[in-house]
Amino acid sequence: MENTRKKTFLILAIIGAIYFALCFIPNASTLGSNNPIVFLDRDEYVTYPIVERMLAFDGDIHRIWGSLIIYGDYHYGYPFYFLSMLVLLPLRLVQGGDFFNHVAFNILLLRQFINVLPMVAMAGVLTYIQTHFRSLWKSLLIFLLLLTIPAVVRSNLHWWHPDALMLLSIALTFLFLDLDEFRLGRYFYLAAAACGLASAIKLMGFFFFLAIPVYLLIAWRKKKYSIGKFARSALLFLAVMIAVIVLSNPFLFYKSPRDEMLAIQSFKSQELTSGYEHEDSLYYSKGPQYWRWTLKVSYGKIRSIYIFAAALILGCFYGPRKEANWLRAAWSAPLAVYLLWFVSPKPDHYLLPLLVPIFSTITNLTYPLEKMRVAAVKWKQVLGTAGWLLFAIFLFMQFIDQITKSAVLFSKYLGS
Repeated sequence: MENTRKKTFLILAIIGAIYFALCFIPNASTLGSNNPIVFLDRDEYVTYPIVERMLAFDGDIHRIWGSLIIYGDYHYGYPFYFLSMLVLLPLRLVQGGDFFNHVAFNILLLRQFINVLPMVAMAGVLTYIQTHFRSLWKSLLIFLLLLTIPAVVRSNLHWWHPDALMLLSIALTFLFLDLDEFRLGRYFYLAAAACGLASAIKLMGFFFFLAIPVYLLIAWRKKKYSIGKFARSALLFLAVMIAVIVLSNPFLFYKSPRDEMLAIQSFKSQELTSGYEHEDSLYYSKGPQYWRWTLKVSYGKIRSIYIFAAALILGCFYGPRKEANWLRAAWSAPLAVYLLWFVSPKPDHYLLPLLVPIFSTITNLTYPLEKMRVAAVKWKQVLGTAGWLLFAIFLFMQFIDQITKSAVLFSKYLGS
């Protein structure tokens, strides 16, 4: 078994490296122009000057410290900008002032190491949680499925954004809970740190408000912990999470940027509720039915989404990973309610933290089929074989849909 796990990890690492390398091609594209206004995404054009200012190193130590900490764009947390700055810091030190003349190459590195690499790592982490790398084909299935979701591919192409870091933090929260195995030990508090990081980057860690109590209740039932240990663990988890949020956003120690952040986040909350434009629009209507276009274009047919959701629900009651699936469901349920019923804008990356973890549970459907195929009763064997055939057809159609759409996205940046 250990050899299988090592082999699976190695194969996934090779595929991940190839995926990472392929993304260099579109991410190096300048769309035929050296004008940053043309080749930078709208968000990149706003955020890149902030990283340049962090790396300017102008003035005395107080001014340099201020540029590093009081970064100004409080739509996203400090870890996004700090890690972006670290990616470019070696070039800044080697190139000196000439560093600022290489915008295209700098943006390429940011797209690769802040978007693509964390996204590949996230897919690997979610795959491990589902399979523990004990099955090569199931691990390959999940890993490739996640990396070819059109919304994931679009996020990896020609875009430098905090979503991949946020998704990796969410995946690491699930991973550390999985490694803790309800012992409420060091991995439990590492999960709190990862949850805090997801909150610090883009506030999404707060949606673990249901999953963590569910985890604690399962731990209480399985391990027979006392009320005291249960309460201490819950409070310490919260304390670690808050500490990580504050320490990873050091500008919070300063009143002016803290107030500015609160104002920006308040305004952003209003935008999410009412939309980006002050006019009535069908696009900003709330309710699951108004997400259909986004789902169809970036994730698959609606019936496919139902099948993935069914896989998660089935896994809560059947198979070897029931507790892990309960945690995934406890994460997904409140987030789904919030996004589908309370958010007006409908870009595909808003759904990534909801649907990517759900997609990773697709192999839950295989467990009852495997049991039926080896059953002593003939009709169960036939039914199991038919189920496998339908499962294979569904996966084939889903992969064709994802790869076709992703190839169109990829080709958009070729040759320019």
